[in-house]
Amino acid sequence: MENESISKELATALNSFKAKSDQVPEGYFDQFEQELMRQIQTEKQQPKQATILSMFANQKKYLVAASLLFAIATGYLFYNDTEQKANTMAKVDLIDIKTLPDELIEAYVNNNELIAEVEWNSAIENAGSSISTNNN
Repeated sequence: MENESISKELATALNSFKAKSDQVPEGYFDQFEQELMRQIQTEKQQPKQATILSMFANQKKYLVAASLLFAIATGYLFYNDTEQKANTMAKVDLIDIKTLPDELIEAYVNNNELIAEVEWNSAIENAGSSISTNNN
């Protein structure tokens, strides 16, 4: 029932559209040339808008590829730089003690003597506590 009423409404709307589109207004072609000339004159009088040109419109895919390549190269350089610094730091640890001046070694021992003493005391206490528990 509802479908029938919808289809009737669609049929009447379609018929009214056909009736309007099939008829040309009276005097349309008589005034057509004048109307067209008037529109051309108004378009000539209006200022023209400049066309916008994009400098890199056709090269977008190349720009994206270049950007990615730049990002990867930059990341590699930073990673390689930190790796070289780590290797340089590791080489510092391999200094021969014989080449160091005596004053430098003595200053190092004096500065770290308290820390070494505390470590020995805690090691002795731990060893003593483990011996006393093993004897019981």
